[in-house]
Amino acid sequence: MLYAKAKTSGAERARRMLMSRGLLSKEHLVMRKAERVYFPLVSLNEKDKKLIESEGLDIVRLPAALRGSKRRSHEMEISKLLDEKEKKLLARGFDQYGSIAVIDIDDALRHKEKEVARAIMDSNQNIKTVVAKAGPVHGIYRTREYRYVAGRRTFMAEHRENGCTFRFDVRKAFFSNRLSYERARVRDLSKPKENVMVMFAGVGPFAIEIAKANKDSKVVAVELNRDAYRYMLGNIALNKTSNVSAILSDVKELPPEYDNYADRIIMPLPQSSLEFLDDAFRIAKDGATVHLYMFGKKEEAPDMVKLAVRESAKRNGAKVSFLFSREVRPYSSKEVEIVVDFRIRRRRPG
Repeated sequence: MLYAKAKTSGAERARRMLMSRGLLSKEHLVMRKAERVYFPLVSLNEKDKKLIESEGLDIVRLPAALRGSKRRSHEMEISKLLDEKEKKLLARGFDQYGSIAVIDIDDALRHKEKEVARAIMDSNQNIKTVVAKAGPVHGIYRTREYRYVAGRRTFMAEHRENGCTFRFDVRKAFFSNRLSYERARVRDLSKPKENVMVMFAGVGPFAIEIAKANKDSKVVAVELNRDAYRYMLGNIALNKTSNVSAILSDVKELPPEYDNYADRIIMPLPQSSLEFLDDAFRIAKDGATVHLYMFGKKEEAPDMVKLAVRESAKRNGAKVSFLFSREVRPYSSKEVEIVVDFRIRRRRPG
C-alpha cells in the first residue's frame, strides 16, 4: 500500500491537500514515526502521483507489518443502513467544524438521518454534534440554514486549522474548511512587514493565519456581516493576533486612507470577486500581489478572470502579470472554484 510521507511540521497542510483532492484513504490509519507522518493513499494515477510529489511529499510503500490497521469508517457504517437506491441519495462525506459534522441529506432520507448521524459519531469520537444542511447558501452574507439532527444540541463550532482556532455559529457566518489548503498556501507566500488587505474576511481565517505567521505585518480584514465581524473580533483575541485590524464595512466604502495601501490583497468571494477588481486596484501598492477566487466552468474560468483583470488594469492605468492559477475545489456538477494570483504594476509617467 502507498503512503505520502511528510515532515511533522508540514503534516497538517499535507493532510488538507490530500483530503481536498480525495486522495487520502479513509480505510487506514495515519501513522507517525520519528519526525515523519505517513498518510494512506487511495489508488493513484500518474497525474495524482505528480501532484503529490509537486507538493514536496514522497510516495512510499510500507511493508504490511508497519501499516496501520483498517479502521471503521462512517461510509462502512452508513452502507449497512441504506439500500443501493438510498446510497445514491446521500451526498458523499461530511464537512467537519471542530466537534460539529455537517451532512447533506436528501428529503427522501429524512427518516434515516438520525441513524446516519449516529454512524458518523460512532466512527469519529471527535464529533459530538451532527447538523444537516436545510437550504442553499444565500444572500450577500453567504449564510445557510441548518437543522439539528443528533448529539449535543449546538450550532457553535470551535474549528482548528493551520495552528489557529476559530469560533463561530455555523448558521450566522460563512466558513469553508475546504479552503484550508489555500489559506496555508497564501500564508506561506506572505512576507514579513507586508500591509495585507483581506476583503470579505468572514470570521477571520485568512487574516489571522497570515498575521500569526508574520507578527510584524499589518493585516486589515474587511467584513460586512455584523455577526461574522463579531466572531472575527473574538478570534483575533483568541489567537493573539493584535496585528489584525477588523473593519465592519463594504469594501467599496473604504475611506481614501486605504488607497495605495496593500502589498497583498486576498479576494475570497468567488460569487462576485470580479465586481471588486477596481477596488483592488485602488487599494494596491505598486508591485502588490492579489489572490482572487471565482466560480466558473473549469475550461473557461481562468480566461474569464484574466480578461476581467486586464480590463480593470487598463481602466486604472496599471499593468498586470499573472503568477499562478489552480482549481481549488469542485463547486457543482458544472462549476469549479479557481484561484488566480497576479501582480499589479503602476504605469509610471513618461
